[in-house]
Amino acid sequence: MKMKNIYLVILGLMVVAAPVSVPAKAPGVSFSVDEAVKEAILRSPDLKEAAETIAGEQEAMNTSRADLFTTATLNYSYTGLDKTPVQKTARGNVPAGHTNQYHWDLTLAQPLFTGFALTTRLDIAKLGVKDREIEREVETLDLAQDVKKACYNLLLTQKMLMVADGEVNSLTAHRDEARQFYKQGLIPPNDLLRSEVALADSIQAREKAGANVKSAMALLNTLMDADINRTVTIKDIDAVPAPPFDLEQLGLHAVEKRPVIQGLKNNVDKTVLSEKLAKSSRYPAISLVGRYEQNGDGVEAADNDYTNSHNSSLSLQAEWTFFDWGKTGSRMRKARHDKKALQEKIRGMENIIRLEVKNTLLNMAVARKNIKTAKQSLGQARENYRITNVQYAQQVATSSDVLDARSFLTRADTNYYQALYGYMASLADLDRALGDQ
Repeated sequence: MKMKNIYLVILGLMVVAAPVSVPAKAPGVSFSVDEAVKEAILRSPDLKEAAETIAGEQEAMNTSRADLFTTATLNYSYTGLDKTPVQKTARGNVPAGHTNQYHWDLTLAQPLFTGFALTTRLDIAKLGVKDREIEREVETLDLAQDVKKACYNLLLTQKMLMVADGEVNSLTAHRDEARQFYKQGLIPPNDLLRSEVALADSIQAREKAGANVKSAMALLNTLMDADINRTVTIKDIDAVPAPPFDLEQLGLHAVEKRPVIQGLKNNVDKTVLSEKLAKSSRYPAISLVGRYEQNGDGVEAADNDYTNSHNSSLSLQAEWTFFDWGKTGSRMRKARHDKKALQEKIRGMENIIRLEVKNTLLNMAVARKNIKTAKQSLGQARENYRITNVQYAQQVATSSDVLDARSFLTRADTNYYQALYGYMASLADLDRALGDQ
């Protein structure tokens, strides 16, 4: 063998022996439903955004609070004149000022009375912070509901994949048995073909079920702000919790806790303050102003040959708009109308909330009954499939009978798990309707 060929062989062996780089798979994690909700709330970008919005509203509130306190203003100016200022007298012009004039002053202003406008604006700003906090609570409740339902959907899709796997295994065994019977001349070819077609359909359904699991897992990871390819395991439910039955008590609880009601009540408080703020313009605004100033011909404005170089003053200032063509009264009346409108809206929203709670309880009752019915049907379908298989082995049932029995079993499995996790999803809806996480 030539040396060149030897090198090529060695190079080929090195390539084959070299480790293959495989994309890293996201590590798997396991959560209970409650743990998944807590993790999602902790990591949610939307809730972090809401927290920043609240912080910004708090700074706006601090701005309104600062208006209550003394403000200090410093002014500095320089004026260069072309000619020396003079004062004309009978004996001629007398210099009256410097050509270069420097001035600075410090002014302190403290509002004393504004008709309660400043304190009212501060109270409105506090309600603005509360608004943002209520909005964050709404987002938190929505996220908790979405995560819970995503968890139950993941559990459902995994059970559907398990059912699909069971169907493929069952139909594979039936196809193999049908082949043996066909070889022995016990069944016609169309019976064998029927079993093979059913198996092919079942395999396709299993592929779709596997894709549904991946899709449900990706959705849950997205809600939890995690790697979309992460493998997530949700701990299955141990028992089906009983639904609450006290509709009146649940309705009262929902009306008290739902953020939407709290937000509307917050807006009612705002209208009260808006009327108070409008009314404040009927009073004079009174401020105490202190001022110190220096005027001179140097940068420090300390030397002045013509007048005193410094002075100070204390003044009480009042401003009162006593006529505005009824604008103040219109603002006050608008606030009263807005308040009445919001109070009616609250009544309507309370009725809607009570209806939501009742409808959710009705859906839960239906789902719970469906669980019991589907469980009984599942037991019957399993027994029917077992008997039909035994009959087929004894050639007293056809392949069609076996496929029908397996189809009934798959449908019963599906109905049971859909009823089970549908009930759990209804529990998540009830939590949301009650304003609970």
